Amino acid sequence: MGFALLTVVFFIVVAFLLFFGAFVIVQQSHCALITRLGSYSQTLKPGLHVIVPFIDRVDRVVDLREQVLPLASQSVITKDNVNIRVDAVVYYQIVDPYSAIYEISNLLFAIEQLALTSLRNIVGELALDETLTSRDMINTKLQQVIDSAASKWGVKTNRLELKDIDPPAEIQRAMNLQMEAERSRRATILQAEGERESAILKAEGDKQSVIKRAEGHAQKLKLEVEAQAATTRIYIEELKAAGINKDILQVIYMDTLQKLAQGPANKIFIPVESMSALGGLAAAGEAFNKN
Repeated sequence: MGFALLTVVFFIVVAFLLFFGAFVIVQQSHCALITRLGSYSQTLKPGLHVIVPFIDRVDRVVDLREQVLPLASQSVITKDNVNIRVDAVVYYQIVDPYSAIYEISNLLFAIEQLALTSLRNIVGELALDETLTSRDMINTKLQQVIDSAASKWGVKTNRLELKDIDPPAEIQRAMNLQMEAERSRRATILQAEGERESAILKAEGDKQSVIKRAEGHAQKLKLEVEAQAATTRIYIEELKAAGINKDILQVIYMDTLQKLAQGPANKIFIPVESMSALGGLAAAGEAFNKN
């Protein structure tokens, strides 16, 4: 009977605690801030916890996951006095729940106003062209400014992205005309470069063709001379084999050289041994004239 009584008392105590909220279950990626008699007491991590009824109270449950805060489209004036509209989004995360709840009354509104003010200041220092081409730089500066100011609120700014930058309609028309002119200029330059390269390649081809024709002609003449010389040598060897004496052979040899000189080649090559024959013929001619 004593065990049964203890069991009944246990269930009564559990029911009492459940009824008066003594058990607190904190979800994953969240934390619960507990106040005791109106003052901050502790921060509960994910899991099951027991607090003192009537004394402890769950004041706030904080989401510790990364949050996305879209910024409304804002009118910003650039350094060159162009009024543009900018859309941005802030990615932030609460790293100190106590500071995020008790150090600032409206965290989201504070982050939004800080981001918008910083955006106007940074874009106001840039010209329109710099604003359109320097998104990464603007994002980095904004993140640094917001992260520095929001650190005392227990917030970490992971990144800030500019979604869209809209110049006025007349500026957009002028930019379109400028882009068309730039594309036309580039097309003209590419066409001129293509024509120049084509002319260079054609001239190089003509040059190589002339060189090849000259080389071919020279090779042809060389082969003709070599063929005629070979034929002459064979003919002389045949005459020697037939028993013709040296004097007659020299006369025939010189006659053959004369015929070679009358051929298409403008140069002939006389062997060294033929020079003595030419000298002998010249001496014989002198003697014949004297007699």
